[in-house]
Amino acid sequence: MSALATFESLPDRAYEVLHLPAHSPGSIGLWDVTTGTQFPGDAIYDGPLLDDIDGVDVSEYIRTLNRLRELPINVVHAGHNGSFGRKRLVQLVDIYLSKRTYLRCSLSAISREGLHCAHG
Repeated sequence: MSALATFESLPDRAYEVLHLPAHSPGSIGLWDVTTGTQFPGDAIYDGPLLDDIDGVDVSEYIRTLNRLRELPINVVHAGHNGSFGRKRLVQLVDIYLSKRTYLRCSLSAISREGLHCAHG
């Protein structure tokens, strides 16, 4: 997925506007290519990631989180709570994805009696 736009606000900065659907389908984030700084809005923050509210497409949210995980981000200035570095970003994404996988497997096991999801 490419940037929606690229602009330079200062001589030593190049920002990309990224489409980061999370709490709402039209969410964007700013990516400072030069410094590896991400301003993701509500896409990720150091707290419980809410995906059970109206308008959230969980599959798009997962794609957004995987995209953020793949970018060479050094620091995240989130829309909520404090800023954090790459290590915490990866932890937050991994925690969310593991909970999502567990939930999906649990629901699958319930809906198809006798089938169990292998966790590993």
